[in-house]
Amino acid sequence: MNDTSVPSLKPLKPAFFQSDAGLSTLALLMMAVALFAVLKLSEVSFSLPGDSDSLTSSNKALIQLDTGQCPVSIEDKREIVNTTLQPLLWSCIEKIRTTAGNKIGYTVLPHEWRSDQRLPATSSSMRVLYSINYPIPFWPEGGWGLWNIAITGAGHNAAVFLNGKLLGWGGSFEQPVARNHTRPMLFPIPDGALQEGDNRFDIYVVSDLAQEGFLGEAYISPSELLGPAYQTYYFFRFTAAQMITLSMLVLSGFMCVLWFYRRQDVEYGLFALMGFFWSLHTLNQFVVNIPLSAYYWNVLMLAGLAGFFVCGILFIHCFLKQKYLINQRILLISIALMLAGLLVAPQDWLYLQMTFIWGPLMVLGGLYVLVATLLKLRENPGIELSALATAVAIIFLLVVHDQMLFWGGLPLYEGRLLHFGAPFLLLAFTWILLRRFVESLNSAEQYNTELRLLNQELESRVEEKSRRIAQSYEMIRQLGQEQVVQQERSRIMRDMHDGIGVYLTSILRQLEHEPVDRHHLKDSAHNALNDLRLMIDSLGSASTDLSAMLGMFRTRITRLVEACQVELEWGVDELPQVEEFGPERALNLLRILQEAVTNALKHSEASCIWLLATVETIEENQSHIIISVKDNGKGFIARDIPGNGLSNMQHRARKIKAGFSIDAGQEGTCVTVTLPVILPAS
Repeated sequence: MNDTSVPSLKPLKPAFFQSDAGLSTLALLMMAVALFAVLKLSEVSFSLPGDSDSLTSSNKALIQLDTGQCPVSIEDKREIVNTTLQPLLWSCIEKIRTTAGNKIGYTVLPHEWRSDQRLPATSSSMRVLYSINYPIPFWPEGGWGLWNIAITGAGHNAAVFLNGKLLGWGGSFEQPVARNHTRPMLFPIPDGALQEGDNRFDIYVVSDLAQEGFLGEAYISPSELLGPAYQTYYFFRFTAAQMITLSMLVLSGFMCVLWFYRRQDVEYGLFALMGFFWSLHTLNQFVVNIPLSAYYWNVLMLAGLAGFFVCGILFIHCFLKQKYLINQRILLISIALMLAGLLVAPQDWLYLQMTFIWGPLMVLGGLYVLVATLLKLRENPGIELSALATAVAIIFLLVVHDQMLFWGGLPLYEGRLLHFGAPFLLLAFTWILLRRFVESLNSAEQYNTELRLLNQELESRVEEKSRRIAQSYEMIRQLGQEQVVQQERSRIMRDMHDGIGVYLTSILRQLEHEPVDRHHLKDSAHNALNDLRLMIDSLGSASTDLSAMLGMFRTRITRLVEACQVELEWGVDELPQVEEFGPERALNLLRILQEAVTNALKHSEASCIWLLATVETIEENQSHIIISVKDNGKGFIARDIPGNGLSNMQHRARKIKAGFSIDAGQEGTCVTVTLPVILPAS
């Protein structure tokens, strides 16, 4: 039989994705897409409607530093009791404006505190008042209607006044100060609040950390024009961060469940940890009222960022299965010690550590992950690695962008962008999981097809082997039958030679000598005939049924016993079936019984012969069949009996695996044959 070849099935792919050149081109294209995406993200800004105007487009803002005149004190709350915020804040602003030593100078918005050399360099909180004059050259008929003022961001909180009236504020001015550095603020200007001529806007800004203080651009426009622009920018800066965090938490939970059921895939668990740490760090983008002090909140955010990069490095190690260039245990211990050091170091050092220690470490960690991914991509180009490398490249560029904010290379009011890398990572890993799922399905289908073909081949082989085995069994059966026939033929020939052959030979020798002893010749012929009858009886179907076989033996010897004027007593019980007794054993048993009856008739001078057969139980499923030939004659002594009759009986008993005994006394002789029988379990 010829072996059936199994075709190797592979999922179809476009030829472009099967070549290294095509995959390399795809990788470069995806890198270009990553760079383009980061550039576009960094260019997103507040989109001005046609009739909107910047407050400082024609007039600069006067900067005045709050040197302690403001009664709204972060350290002391007792002066706020029983005082509403409107008059309290306005009295604060009036004191700042009327104190000549507080004036710093003029500037345009947006304005960063750390970049202004006129502001004191400090790591503590700072409060700055911006006063902007906005002239209205004419008053339209019917009034101005409802207008809005929008502030793109403030680090950290701001309150806006128009001509001495409070328009709104961004939250608590007490420690910890409400954080609006990523949340644009929109305040309505009531009808009639604006007036013809000069209108003064006072914007009071408070920051927990002077290095993070700034005031973004401020725009004024009718509400129906400014509202949509504000909503779009609010979604980009604030709502998108919430959606990204929620998506990462959902994906991280899914990865955690996946890792729980596949503990051997450690990268799934590390990716889940990355998502959790990323979500923790992203809280800084949309939590306005922080639950901790500003210092511990910043430490917590830094811990989330550090945890993300550490898990990212471990993830890349597991996912790419590369040699570890960074010792993982040393990395974990070092990060843990550095975070613990933040808690014991002076709080004034936090900004310096974030700028000159943690910032470079995060950039180096991102660079390490990017380089490791690109090296693996160069070594083994593939769509999965291309997608992952693209996501890692985007995240690295966003990390560089955010660190440039800390280092002063980019203004703070542009806002951090690292959280926007989550969707790219999410899409890349979702793509990887989908590809693995599809490849698993394709592999399963391929294996099923191959298995089906192999099963067909195996069935054919089994059928062929079964046919050959059947032929072999048939040959063996035929050979066995022939062997059995041959053995049975040999046994019959041997029995005829040992039995009838002896008597016939004796008859021939007697006939060859004169004179012929007719009496002896008659005995020999009679013995040959009896032996022939025994052989015929042993070959019948009754060879395993002792009761039937003994009945036929009784029929054979009845005439002989009656001719000798001896009475035959019969005592045979119901005997069990003897398995595998067979013709040969039956013939030997009959010859033992025949020899015993013949000896009794010749030598015992008995008047009665008993043939008995009973069953004696030894154990639960084991018994003996006891067959006896007994007479009431004179008994005998073994040496007084000529011939080999007794030794022949003993020899035949051993051949049929039966016990044999002779009891000869004054009351007669008893020849006993014991056959062991195993009864079927009940």
